[in-house]
Amino acid sequence: MSRTFKYIQNDDVLKSFIEFKDSILSERPVIIARHGDYSLFLTKISGDELGLSIENTVKKAQIESRTYETSKTTDTLVSRGVRHAIQKMAELSDEDTNRKRMQIWKWYVMEWQQANADRTEEFMNKELSWEEDNLADDKEVLDMENYLHGEYLNLGKTISLIDEYLKDDNHKEMFKIFAINDIMEMTSEDTRDKSIAEAERLSKIEGKKMHTYQFLVSVEATDKEHARKALLSHLAGDDRIKVQK
Repeated sequence: MSRTFKYIQNDDVLKSFIEFKDSILSERPVIIARHGDYSLFLTKISGDELGLSIENTVKKAQIESRTYETSKTTDTLVSRGVRHAIQKMAELSDEDTNRKRMQIWKWYVMEWQQANADRTEEFMNKELSWEEDNLADDKEVLDMENYLHGEYLNLGKTISLIDEYLKDDNHKEMFKIFAINDIMEMTSEDTRDKSIAEAERLSKIEGKKMHTYQFLVSVEATDKEHARKALLSHLAGDDRIKVQK
């Protein structure tokens, strides 16, 4: 799943429009946020009217838009509109991702069926049934999710599968770019999760480590020796010593 990149925070959109409406926004729209193939644009409709529009930048198509008159709106209303637009972008992007990913997974299922033609019905029946008591002990059950996830993350194999099943060069290129970005993102998340798990495991094994900390304080004194004694007295709990932290 792709992430949202914000260039202008929700609460600052109206302020930014008012500040730049006679300069940058008079020349071109400004991107507020991106998510996957979708971008949220801030546009100057007129001197007092700002526009928010979601566009699919790959397909060069506008998805939806809304406008606000600056004299009749507030920071809160515009911020809410931006938040809803970003949420909409995330939902659209996730739908696109899931649709493309599922299409590739269907090809993997077809590949598996061809390679296991004599056992397809048996495995499918087990996959579609639910027997909780026997599930953990049944090593013959095809774990479809793990199978697809593992095969899909093999980038070379996935690219080869796209080449095999897609004939149109434009579609082929689109799916390859998608697969590369999607797999890189998924594997980076797997690596991060494994790193966190490994750190937690080592922490349990090694226990808590002792660290050395240094603190800088100032004490009021007539000379260095007096200051040293005052600091030692303070560390010993003498509340009469004034310390500037």
